[in-house]
Amino acid sequence: MLSAIKEIGDLIAENEFIERRPTEGKILSIVLDIEGPSYTGVDIEDFDSQKAGRYLFKPGASRGNAPSPFSTITDPSKTCSKLERWLGQCESKDIIEATFLRKVNETLKINKESIISSLTEKIKELPRKKSEGRFLTLKFKGERKYLGEFEIFKKSLEHFADTKRKRSASLGICSVCGIPDKEVSGKTDVFKFYTIDKPGFIAGGFKESLAWRNFPVCLDCKTSLENGRRLVENILNFRSYGLNYYLIPRSLVGGKNVLKEVLDILSDTTKAVSLKERTKKRITSDENEILEYLSEMRDVLTLNFLFLRRELGAERILLLIEDVFPSRIRKIFEAKDYVDGIFGEDFNFGKIRVFFSKSDEAKREYDLRNEFISDGYFSFRVKDGLMSILFFENLGLMTFEEESMEESMFDRIFTKFGKSLGGPAKRGIFLLGVLTQLLLNKQWSERSAKPFMKKLKGLKMGEDDLKALLPELQNKLEEYDSFDRGKRVIASETSKFLLEAGDGWKMSVDEMNFYKIRAKYLACKGGDESPRAAGTKSMI
Repeated sequence: MLSAIKEIGDLIAENEFIERRPTEGKILSIVLDIEGPSYTGVDIEDFDSQKAGRYLFKPGASRGNAPSPFSTITDPSKTCSKLERWLGQCESKDIIEATFLRKVNETLKINKESIISSLTEKIKELPRKKSEGRFLTLKFKGERKYLGEFEIFKKSLEHFADTKRKRSASLGICSVCGIPDKEVSGKTDVFKFYTIDKPGFIAGGFKESLAWRNFPVCLDCKTSLENGRRLVENILNFRSYGLNYYLIPRSLVGGKNVLKEVLDILSDTTKAVSLKERTKKRITSDENEILEYLSEMRDVLTLNFLFLRRELGAERILLLIEDVFPSRIRKIFEAKDYVDGIFGEDFNFGKIRVFFSKSDEAKREYDLRNEFISDGYFSFRVKDGLMSILFFENLGLMTFEEESMEESMFDRIFTKFGKSLGGPAKRGIFLLGVLTQLLLNKQWSERSAKPFMKKLKGLKMGEDDLKALLPELQNKLEEYDSFDRGKRVIASETSKFLLEAGDGWKMSVDEMNFYKIRAKYLACKGGDESPRAAGTKSMI
């Protein structure tokens, strides 16, 4: 995963990919006439991502109290002090331009009160928008305007960054690029799930000077990782039903141009909007999802899915799925299309998440029983289960043992929902569930109650319980004068399948009860697809 992030960062470092930062806002510049220099006022301009290098802008570095040449404005006085401290650090270096820097700092100090007053007035004039930031920097009148156009300021920024990186550094093999005899450091905080802020986190005798042994990274790779992480954070950050994940592509042999194409589309607002309009199918809840687009690519790159959660300033990896080929994403969409066609509605991962969510928080396991007992959205949850199982079966993630059986008038229904109903015991339990639901429907229509629910033992019925349920259902339907021809056909087929199944079904209690509750969806749906309708038609 880190190699994939480094690869993205390398494209930025090699200028093969222009990073379009989604930063908006106004820049308030303290303007100095380079001749002198002398203070001339405060200028306002729109943030231009194409000038980020000329601003010496680095995302993240503009926040906090650290000295910086380009800072987010909080309090004008404090933000000015951050700029002054950074220029003071530049002046402390033993360089030819020290005289020029000293004059710049003296000019700022002399005019500090006037500068702060101008900044305060300018800020009041600006309309306040939540999406816009306000930044402070220094600009000059003359041929060169921005700090990034002066070699002294560019070198100073690089020097301070290298000084910070070289703490606890040593010569070794970089764990990312694998090149030996490089200056490596253990203080690589690109992700917050790795830290050495406590002695107990450091291998090699708990000494900070040996921290590089934990995770040795050279300075070049650290820069690439920082650039890559920033881009991943900005344009490859997605949501999936309450979970946050990063989609990190990695090119294979000859796939570098494809990686550039993907990143270029996602970072360009106009192209991203066009892609969003073209992409109609999604398997998550994120409107910006691009998986359908990626599924159409050749297997010249792989995808890494990193699910990350932030907790109290740290980051915790919930799940990392590595090396997923576009062809695999394509198969997922093909399976989704198949399920959509069977059920006539859109299938997505949300149905899987809801189906497997906890019905009872007091329990460790996930199940549907609480939904059934409380008579909640049970039929919808059953349908979610049916769609999920068919989806998994189509992908080859679930297999079911097939048995040779006699033909049944309900074969069309059984076949429609895949091989999961491929044995006599499963089919018998399924039809038993249909009869049960038809009885419950009858009781509710006449009594506004479902007393037969007590017989179902909270959906914890074993093999003997299920076999004994059929005669009880028949007797109760007779009492309600509701044992019509259609129900008799269902009962007859149920009895046939249960007899064919024999004893010892080799299924868990959960599995047996799930096959039983699957029938609720069809029994409630009715129409030509229901077993009751099929049974009635066979008698006409």
